[in-house]
Amino acid sequence: MEKKTIARRNFLGGLLKAGALLPLTSTAALAAAAPRPEHDYTASAIPDRVILNITKDPSTMAAITWRSNTTAPAYVEYAIADAHPEFTAKAVRVTAKTDALQHNTLQVQYHSITLTGLQPDTLYAYRAGSENGWSEWFQFRTAAAGGKLSFIYLGDAQTGIRPFWSRVIRKAYSRLPEAQLIIHAGDLVNRANNDDEWGQWFEAGGYIHSSVPSLVTPGNHEYTHDDGLPHLSVFWKKQFTLPEGNTGHDALEGTVFYTDIQGVRFISLNTMMMEEATSTALLTAQQQWLEDALSKNPHPWTVVTMHHPVFSTKKGRYNEKVRTWCKPLFDKYKVDIVLQGHDHAYGRGMQRIAPYGTMYVVSVSGSKMYEHEQMEWADIVAGHQQLYHLVTIDRKQLVFSSYLATGELFDTFTLEKHPGRRNRITDSKHHPHL
Repeated sequence: MEKKTIARRNFLGGLLKAGALLPLTSTAALAAAAPRPEHDYTASAIPDRVILNITKDPSTMAAITWRSNTTAPAYVEYAIADAHPEFTAKAVRVTAKTDALQHNTLQVQYHSITLTGLQPDTLYAYRAGSENGWSEWFQFRTAAAGGKLSFIYLGDAQTGIRPFWSRVIRKAYSRLPEAQLIIHAGDLVNRANNDDEWGQWFEAGGYIHSSVPSLVTPGNHEYTHDDGLPHLSVFWKKQFTLPEGNTGHDALEGTVFYTDIQGVRFISLNTMMMEEATSTALLTAQQQWLEDALSKNPHPWTVVTMHHPVFSTKKGRYNEKVRTWCKPLFDKYKVDIVLQGHDHAYGRGMQRIAPYGTMYVVSVSGSKMYEHEQMEWADIVAGHQQLYHLVTIDRKQLVFSSYLATGELFDTFTLEKHPGRRNRITDSKHHPHL
């Protein structure tokens, strides 16, 4: 076991250090030797980066975003799906909103629309585009009014997106194709304004992004600091059409929101605007918004996702503002589970640190790994492995299963809800394959 761990760490370390091992030579020689991009992510008249976003009510709404290089009027055509291709005759055409993005030498058009008035638990087909070019027809199912809910949770993708992260999201989807949403807990890319990395992220997920609603929350790598202050990626609000949070602050809109799905309230928080808040007003606004979202939650289950963890997987990675401004409310309103990223390792724990029974989870799905150590808060801490997580909530049970990128079950537990008492953890099993 020890030899495998050492070999794996050496391999990952070699990936990170490869650039530093090149011999010194002239600038011209380096340019000639530099690897060419494997793929051209230039926009064309044919829509690309089509993504189905989470909405306030996924049982009756669907938000779709894509990009192209054309300024022609953009549309979505949609209909209830049918096995007969003649369903297209019944398709409704709706006009999308178009926003131009110019960043450095990049000029591209982003298109978005939110469909409303859909029928719950119904399979729809849609395509996006213009008279200059259309996407293929995609399918998605709206959420039901109630019943069992299943979703995928992924930690940081960040690096090795196309070569390594692609296998994780694809493996997760192949195991749970009926997932009703995918949670991305921040650091989707490494460089916030790098279009090539965003191209890799969309390519890696492919039609999965177009078929399962994505709930994305920003991490620190979705921000730049060119003037010393945090600025959200120029791509974020263009390529994701997310629910309005009504926070009163533009710095929080598009990142702080909730969605209600089949008895579960999912809450997205912006921890960058806690750890690097430019004013106390931003901290207060997000805390007040969170308390309002929790206190008015009509559903039995609450899932929070955010990037910086309340409890970390290694000493010294302490997020003081997140813990100070969030945890008291998680305790007060009995949040069931908090899904986080940032630490590039896996950890989960509940019993020693939560007076109510909140389960805290930290995870990573990309190729960048950090050292870890056993922490007082955690029942399990592990690392140097890519993971995906499948979660099912059914009435009074939440079943959480962690899998390695290669498909083996790594960790699992069940949360049982007991009204008036703390949650109870059962069927907790760790399967160390490495």
